[in-house]
This record gives sequence, C-alpha cells and structure tokens, in this order.
Amino acid sequence: MKKTLVSSVLAVSIVAGALAAPSASFASALKTPPLANSVSTTVAPTAVQPDGLISNIIKKAITSALRYGGSYLGKLLEKLSPSAGQWLTKYSGKIADFLDSITNWQENIIATGLVSLGIPPAEAWEIAKAIVWLAGI
Repeated sequence: MKKTLVSSVLAVSIVAGALAAPSASFASALKTPPLANSVSTTVAPTAVQPDGLISNIIKKAITSALRYGGSYLGKLLEKLSPSAGQWLTKYSGKIADFLDSITNWQENIIATGLVSLGIPPAEAWEIAKAIVWLAGI
C-alpha cells in the first residue's frame, strides 16, 4: 500500500513538473564573423528534439501511474466523472498495457481502444480526454 502510494505520488509529480516546466531550447545559433574570399558551404546542424524525449517521459510516467497507482488516479478522476473513475480503477493495468502498445496518443484512438477493452463509450471518452490532457498532447 505504502509502495503504491509513493509510486503514484512520484508519477503524478513527474507529470505535473513536466507540464509546468517552461520549455527550453537546447540549440542556439552560433554567430561567426563572415570570412572574406571564402566559399560558403552550409552544413545542416544536428537538431536536438527535446519535445520527443519529454513526451516519451510523460507517456512512461502516465503508464507507470496507471500500473502502480491506478486506484489513486481513479479517485482523482471520480471528482470529474464518478463512473469513469470507477472504470479507470477497475481497468488501470489493461489501460496501461494498451497505452504502451500505441504510438499515437489521440483522444479518438485511445477511446476506441478503451471501448475494445470493455469500457462503455461515454466513460472511455472521459478517460481518454483525461489521459490526453495529462500528456499535454
């Protein structure tokens, strides 16, 4: 019980910190003085894409929170939609497995998958909206 509480609090704090943290640019433009009598060559810089890394971390945090703290996430969702919170508590492990199997986290894709797990469409839509909102996608 204590382990799941710590795990869920950690996962929720990671998600909240990732959503609240200001975005930063890791690549800056280098200004070099122009060279006289030289041939200009352009080399495409290697782009660092922090958005992909951050979104993967957020997705892992959400799936971990569902696996290890699904009952707590269900209680949080019950504040918005009581029946959706109960379904989230009941199917949290299956929802986490489903989210791990997909790459495109859109509301309609997640809701369709949740319906295929046996969750009623209205509750599946509410759960999908909450997941996409948490992921910030």
